[in-house]
Amino acid sequence: MRGDSRILNGNFFTYIKENKNFRRALILISIGIALIFVSSSFGKTEEKSLEGITLDEYKIRLENEIASICSDVSGVGKCRVFITLERGEQNVYKGSSVIETKPPRVLGVTVVCRGADSDRVRAELTDMLTALFDIGSNRVAILKLNS
Repeated sequence: MRGDSRILNGNFFTYIKENKNFRRALILISIGIALIFVSSSFGKTEEKSLEGITLDEYKIRLENEIASICSDVSGVGKCRVFITLERGEQNVYKGSSVIETKPPRVLGVTVVCRGADSDRVRAELTDMLTALFDIGSNRVAILKLNS
């Protein structure tokens, strides 16, 4: 009871200073709140970051990312990428609730680059793009960039 009256009389900090168990409880509560805050930021997926953008914005971002990756491949040089999407986002339902949102599926990719005259470059880009998007090589076109 002595500790409770100190809290009510405005000596809260004195109570904390003298009561080790109360300090430990405050520390544990603070750590728990921090862990909840940190863990909530790790649970976010890329799909959630796609919410609120248009299909055209998604396509442009994807094309820019692929152009950046392609230009990093040895011998490719400057490149431009065009992607064809099969459809927009698709919601997967269980009952009346959306349980998953699938991003648009890539149908085909065209890469126009300086290094396209090399068989090795065309083969490497085709292998990379077919693996990335799970599409057949007939859906990938690698063309020479007009300098």
